Amino acid sequence: MKERRIDLSITEDSMSRFDNVIEWLLISLLAFMPLAFGAVHAWSEEIVLVIAAAISVCFLLKLVFEKNLRIIWSWVYIPVALFILVAVFQLIHLPTSLVSIISPNTAATKQELLSDLPNSSEFLSSMTLSFYPNATKQNLRLVLAVAAVFFVVVNVYRRPDQIKRLLGAIAIIGGAIALLAIAQDLLGNGKIYWLVPLERGRANSGPFANHSHYGQFMNLSIGAALALILVKAHEIFTGKQVTPAVVIEYLGSSEAKTLWLLTAMIILGAATIFLSLTRGGMVSMFIAAAFTVLILSWRQSLKGQGWIIALLALGAFICVLYIGFDAVYDRLATLQELQQAEGGRWQILKDISTAWAKFPLFGTGLGTHSVVFSMFDRSMIAALAAYAENEYAQAAEETGIAGLLALVVFGILVWIAYVRNVKAASVPIRSAAYGLGFGLLAILLHSLSDFGQHLPANGFLSAVFCALMLGLALPGQKGHLFSTTATALRLSRGLRIAGLVCVSGVWAWILLSANTARLAQANWNKALAAEQNLAAENWQGSDEEYINLISHAAKAADYQPDNVEYRHWLNVYRWRSISRTTDPNTGELIISEPVKEFVDRIVDDFHKVRQLCPTYGASYCIVGQLEMLIQDDPNGADRIRKGFKLAPCDPTVCFAAGLLDTEEQQIDASFEKLSRAVELDGRFFRNVVDVYINRVGRPDLAVAIAGDNTGWLSYVANALADIEEHKDIVEKAQARVVELLKEICSGPDASASVYASLAYVYRRDKNNEAAMEYYNKALDLDYGQVQWRFELARLYAETGKAPEAIHEARICLRLRPQFEPAKRLIEQLSVLPEPVAEGNTTP
Repeated sequence: MKERRIDLSITEDSMSRFDNVIEWLLISLLAFMPLAFGAVHAWSEEIVLVIAAAISVCFLLKLVFEKNLRIIWSWVYIPVALFILVAVFQLIHLPTSLVSIISPNTAATKQELLSDLPNSSEFLSSMTLSFYPNATKQNLRLVLAVAAVFFVVVNVYRRPDQIKRLLGAIAIIGGAIALLAIAQDLLGNGKIYWLVPLERGRANSGPFANHSHYGQFMNLSIGAALALILVKAHEIFTGKQVTPAVVIEYLGSSEAKTLWLLTAMIILGAATIFLSLTRGGMVSMFIAAAFTVLILSWRQSLKGQGWIIALLALGAFICVLYIGFDAVYDRLATLQELQQAEGGRWQILKDISTAWAKFPLFGTGLGTHSVVFSMFDRSMIAALAAYAENEYAQAAEETGIAGLLALVVFGILVWIAYVRNVKAASVPIRSAAYGLGFGLLAILLHSLSDFGQHLPANGFLSAVFCALMLGLALPGQKGHLFSTTATALRLSRGLRIAGLVCVSGVWAWILLSANTARLAQANWNKALAAEQNLAAENWQGSDEEYINLISHAAKAADYQPDNVEYRHWLNVYRWRSISRTTDPNTGELIISEPVKEFVDRIVDDFHKVRQLCPTYGASYCIVGQLEMLIQDDPNGADRIRKGFKLAPCDPTVCFAAGLLDTEEQQIDASFEKLSRAVELDGRFFRNVVDVYINRVGRPDLAVAIAGDNTGWLSYVANALADIEEHKDIVEKAQARVVELLKEICSGPDASASVYASLAYVYRRDKNNEAAMEYYNKALDLDYGQVQWRFELARLYAETGKAPEAIHEARICLRLRPQFEPAKRLIEQLSVLPEPVAEGNTTP
C-alpha cells in the first residue's frame, strides 16, 4: 500500500455503473428510513443494514475491477476507526486483573454483584468492559454501517453533478415528509399514516413518533435544500451585481422553477418543525439560521445572498401563522419556565456525570445507558431512562474519554473542512457548505437536549452531510471541484480482494445478527400482545393463553439468548403461569412439590440472566422475592436490596423493596420506597394503601402517600370508613378533600370531574343547593355524563322541583334510552299531585 499525491484530472470523468448503483442505493436508503418511522424497529433496521451492506460491497467491487481507482485519504478516518475500536475493545473478554487496572470500578461492580453465584470465581476470572455486551453489539452494528456509508460517500461523491443530485434527493425526501406532516396535522386522526396509533399524544411529526427526532431530520433536510439553492444562486449570479430587480427578474423566469420548489420545501419544512412543537428543533433552527446568515454576510463573494434566508424565514412564519400560531407560541413560551422546559434533563445530566466519574476511560459499554444509568438515576422520570437526552453526555458515559475524544476530533475535522469550503467558496459547488453547515449545526445544538442521532434516519443523514462537507474540502477532478492534487492510497489488487473478503465477512456477521434480532422482536411483539390480554384479566388466564404467551417469549429468547429483557420476562411469565393456583378460602398460593421444582429452575435461570447484564436490577428483585417466598432463602432479602440499589426508579422494584422494609419493621425506610413507587406509577397506590392499613396498621402513612390528590384521599377515607378507631383520620382526610376541591373549583381551570366530586361531597353532607349548583357546572362542561345528570335529577326531586327533575331524567333517557333508573324516577314523579308535578307547592 502506498500513499501519494496524484493528479485526479487523469481519472475517468464519466460515472461508472458502480457509481450509478451506489447512487440509487444511497437515495433508496435515505428515503426508506424516515418513511419506516425512522428505522427504529428490528425489521426496518435489518433493511437499512442490507442496503448499507450493498453500498459498501458495491464500492469494494468497484475498487477491485477498476484498477486505476484510488482510495481518497482523509485524517477524519482515524477518529472514526478509533471510536469503532473502542466499542470492539469493550466486547473483548479481558483478564479481570487487567480490567481492574484500566477500569477498576467495572471490575469491582461486577465482582460485588456476581460473587454470590455458583462458580463465580471461574466466570469472573475474565470479563468485558461492557456491562451488557448484547446492547453493545447491536449499537456497534449500526455504527459500522454508518461508518461504511460515510466512507463510500467521501470516495464516490467527487463530482458537482453527483453532489447536486444527492442534495436534491434529500430535499425531495424532506419535502415529502413535510407534506405528510402537514396532511396529518390538518386532516389526520391522530395516527401515523392514519393507521398507526401513538402511545401518547397525536401524530404531528410525520412518520416520526417523537417530535424532537422529526425536528433533527427536518433541519438536515432543510440544510440540503438550502445548500442546493445557494449553489444554484452562485452559479446564476456569479459576476453579476445582485439587486432586487435582478433577483425579481430571475425569479419570474421559467429557469427559476427548481429554485421555487426548493424554497417551498424549506418553508414547509420549517413550518412543520414549528407545528411539531419541538422546542429544541425550533431553537436550533433559529441559531443555525442566524449563524449561516452571519457567515454569508461575512463572505464577500456571497454577501448579496443573505436575502435568501430572510425570504425563507418570512415564508415559514406566514405558513405557521396560517396553520397554528397559537400552539407554537404557547410551546415557545414554556422556555420562560426553565424548570418546566428542561423536563428533568439537568438532573439526568448531573447523574450521568456521577456515572462517568466511575468509568472515565472506556465507559460502561456502547448502548448500555438504559441498564447502567438506572443505579445513578435520581430524576424520578422513568420515561427518560432509556436515553440520556444529551448525546454528548451519553457518549461520555458509554464510551468514556476515549470514545468522546474520538467524536470531538471527528467534529473538529468536519468543521475545519467547513472553514476551508467557506474560504474557497468562489467555486459554486462549495457554496453547498453553507447549507450543510446549517444542518450540522442545528443537530449539534439539538443533541444537547435530545437523542435523535440514535435514530438511523438521522444518524445516516448526518454521516452523509459530514462526508459531503469533507468531500467538498478535498481536492478533486479538474473541472469539477477544483484543479489540484489529492492524497490517495494506491492498493495492490491482492489487498483490494482481501479487503472485499474481510469486509464481506463483517457484513455477514452484521446481517445474520440483524436477522435474528428481527425474528426475536417479531415473536416478542406477539408475546407483548398476549401479555396485554392476560394483564386485562388480572393474569387469571387459561392454560392456552399462557402457552401462547410463553411460547412466543421463549422463541424470542432462543433467537437472542443474550437479550436480558427477553430472558427476564420469560421467567416472569413462567412464574405468573404457576402462581395462579391459590387456596379458594385464603387466596394464598398453593406451593406443591412440582411448583417448588419449577421455581428452582426459574431461580437458576434468573441467576444466569444476571450474568448477561449484572446491572439489570429487575431480575434481582424478582429472584429475591422467589427465594424468600418459595425457597425460604434469607439471601433473597439481599437480592431485593441489590435490585433497589440498581434500579431505584423502577416502580416494581421500589414496591418490593418497600414491602421488605415493612416485614423487617423498618417503617420509615419503607415509606420512602413505597412513596417513590407510587410517584413513578400511580397504579401502585391501592396496593400501598392496603399495606399501610391492613398489614402495618399505619393509616396515617396511607394518608401521607395520598398527598393532595383528592381521589386518593377519598379512597383512603373509604377504606377506613368501617374502622372505628381511625375515625379521626377519616374525618381529617375527608376535610382535606373538601378543602382541596373548593380550592380547585374556585380557580378558572377546574374540570368537570372536579365539580362533580365537590357536588358529591355536598350531597353527602346534605347541602343540596350547593350540590345542585356544582352538578350543573359539571354538566355545562361535560353534557353527556348520564350518572351526574341523574344525581342532579334526584336532587331536584328531593327538593320538590319535580319539573326540573323530570326534565333532567328525560335528557338521561335521550342520552341512554335503556337507563332504567331514569324511567322509574319519571314514573314516580308523574303520579304526584298536579300542583307538585308542576312545581307549584303553594296550597
